[in-house]
Amino acid sequence: MWKTKLVLGEGDALVHKAARSAGFMGETDINTYSIMQADGNVSGAVRVEHHTAVRGFKRTITVVQTNVDGKEVVRVSFNPDERGADDGN
Repeated sequence: MWKTKLVLGEGDALVHKAARSAGFMGETDINTYSIMQADGNVSGAVRVEHHTAVRGFKRTITVVQTNVDGKEVVRVSFNPDERGADDGN
């Protein structure tokens, strides 16, 4: 699960902000989230890209987490179809 890749504090929650598709065939789904602290303050953002290759249909998930200043905290890409990989949810 891609959410296990994130660095979240106690009481942090993801709030879905937007979804869109990219690529000439819409092969990339992009979802953005805000990271909300328990007190209601935003502590960062998460961008998740689900890409399906047009040739071969290989899937890749890229997760980028940034803090409130825009500095990257997490950047990871993985293939959820590989044996032992996360399921991509």
